[in-house]
Amino acid sequence: MKIYPRIELDITIKDLSVGLISSFSSPERSKIITQIQSYWHTPKEVLVTLCVRTSFDLLLQALCLPAGSEIMMSAVNIAHMEEIVKKHHCIPVPIDIDLETLVPSLELLKSSISNQSRIFVVAQLFGAIVQLDPYVEICKSHNILLVEDCAQAFDGLRYIGHPHADISLFSFGPIKSCTALGGSITIVQEPNLAQKMRDIEQTYLVKTDFWFLKRLLKYLCLKVLSTPTIFGILIACLNLLKLDANNFISMLTRGFGKGDIQTQLRYRPPNRMLRLLLHRLELLDQTYYDRRKQSALVFFDLLKKTDANLGNGAMQHSYWVVPLMTENPEMLMQKLREAGFDSTTGTTSLKSLAEESSFATKLMRSILYLPIYPAVPLQEVARLAQSINDSAS
Repeated sequence: MKIYPRIELDITIKDLSVGLISSFSSPERSKIITQIQSYWHTPKEVLVTLCVRTSFDLLLQALCLPAGSEIMMSAVNIAHMEEIVKKHHCIPVPIDIDLETLVPSLELLKSSISNQSRIFVVAQLFGAIVQLDPYVEICKSHNILLVEDCAQAFDGLRYIGHPHADISLFSFGPIKSCTALGGSITIVQEPNLAQKMRDIEQTYLVKTDFWFLKRLLKYLCLKVLSTPTIFGILIACLNLLKLDANNFISMLTRGFGKGDIQTQLRYRPPNRMLRLLLHRLELLDQTYYDRRKQSALVFFDLLKKTDANLGNGAMQHSYWVVPLMTENPEMLMQKLREAGFDSTTGTTSLKSLAEESSFATKLMRSILYLPIYPAVPLQEVARLAQSINDSAS
């Protein structure tokens, strides 16, 4: 039986092959980085790093904030971002989100500001991009650094960060849009701060090409396995072996291992990763993101639950993933898998950093990520919507 996987790896087998066969000498490294930077048309400084977590860690090292400084953050975030804050002896302050925009409530942000507040990290979630003007004004008036986390919001270079954000972070990790199986673009407003970050990064070793070759081979296998017919066989085998398919697949796509996060972050990107990122930007297909958005909009039009489109108050939305809030996500996940759709409660490493009563916690407890992307035919998207409608009736 065909089963559509929870997420489409946004890379072709041909792209992966380029990563496998490409090589260049060390003197060419700076030239490749300059070429990557040239695609980001901004007067700001552009850094190319191993990952968003690396950039965030570099930022905190460069700022060297006093112990006890408060870093306000979107309450829906990845655990590693909170961990990095604590590693720098700062205090993470989660700000609950608005479900219509998926960014922190302006009123809660204002009420959370204290004399110790130094940074506000706003995450643009699930592909939604929200107008940040009000947040810029609040941060400027309180001398707070505004960090815009766009790890999930790459929309084919149509959005390269708010012009007045101090830092904008973009990810090209394994399950992200336009993936290069790693790499991050960090756009920095202040040249002196950018130079400090560069100077620190230059002390890091370059991650080995052997490490990246292993990653390339792993995702080449996963790309083949993600063919619906083959994926259906994989799920059947996992069920036969009585293995939890959801956890098994999530484990395969995890980008970081257990252990001290900083020791995993403090590297420069390998040469092959840089070459693959340049290749992806050179051949970028903007229409892919339009087709992905169209698939999501078709789905929501067919869904009986009219308030299901999270982030519908966003300025623009590329639907990196399509999340649905449901009362019993585990039960619906099983029903959809039986119908040929591999939904999941945990495609991403997001979690709620906030208290039990928060919207962030309610969202993460009731979320189900659905397999909606251009490779799923629209008639199958319609069947998915009908399956969800039937389960609710």
